[in-house]
Amino acid sequence: MILGLETMPGAGNFVILDMPNPELRRAFAEEMLRPDGWAQRLRGMEVGRVYDDGDLGAEAVNGGPIRQILRRSNPPKSSVAGVLFERGDRHLLLVEIHYPRHLEAEMRRPLKEFLARLARQLDVARRIMEVRQRLDAAERLSSNLLEILPFSVVLCNERRTVCQMNGRARAILRNGRALQLSPDATLRLADPAVDEEFATLVQSLQGSLRQHVAIMTVPRNSGEPREILTVIRLAAGEALGLPRACANGGPNFAVIYEDLDIPLELDQDFLWRLFGMNAKEADLALALLAGESIGELATRRRVSKETLRNQLAAVMRKTETSRQQELVALLSRLAAINATA
Repeated sequence: MILGLETMPGAGNFVILDMPNPELRRAFAEEMLRPDGWAQRLRGMEVGRVYDDGDLGAEAVNGGPIRQILRRSNPPKSSVAGVLFERGDRHLLLVEIHYPRHLEAEMRRPLKEFLARLARQLDVARRIMEVRQRLDAAERLSSNLLEILPFSVVLCNERRTVCQMNGRARAILRNGRALQLSPDATLRLADPAVDEEFATLVQSLQGSLRQHVAIMTVPRNSGEPREILTVIRLAAGEALGLPRACANGGPNFAVIYEDLDIPLELDQDFLWRLFGMNAKEADLALALLAGESIGELATRRRVSKETLRNQLAAVMRKTETSRQQELVALLSRLAAINATA
């Protein structure tokens, strides 16, 4: 049977048997309440060391509810060999085998060898499970962090094989106008000439000892560069914790896509909820974000510049800014975060 023992008696303890035995399960719960019984002796066992009935003591082996049931079985199981393979802050995990006394001479040695080998294998399995759990947690964390970034980002290896991306990047790829994903999961640009430039850029970063970041523009049909790709080579330390979803290693690169034609927009409700601005103060803040001046806004509203300056002072007080440029910079960052792809 495989046993799990909590440090607090009766707290979620379990026993897994080779066959269902309700009577033995009830006896297990009773055994856990004995202050000097078999379960308490197990807590003092060394991890990986094979124990037998001699190590537990005659009282622990022959007394107690579990032992009485096993001794009544056919044939009576009065000898025991086991090994503790994990000890945590709150639990013990062990494998224990019971067998008749008359088989002791032929079973004790092979059982000890088997249990020692099993303990080593279970320890390796436990370590692998812990690594996988940490990797799963790291992948969940990196996915969550990618999703809150206010821009489209794709993680890939040096072959441009995509490892992971956020929702904004997925939306751009679905559109297919700028970024594309080939059937073999390679990140490409729609224009073949620009895609070749992109591939060359990635390779140059891969072979560079000093350069970690490169920026390229993607021209539209008019020839004006309206899209920007930022490629960042991830150092080994920066890549720790990121998922290794690429078959050939990675991610080694972060590719950030920005469309300069996407307007920076906020709404009055957002500014009211975040800063407590009233409608006129929010309208002033949004006009400044859009590039209007105090004079232009005064003409449009048909109010005096002094009135707008008073409103601007209230906006700065609520946003904890001291200059108009600082206010616009703050609003621009909020608009970028609030933007959708």
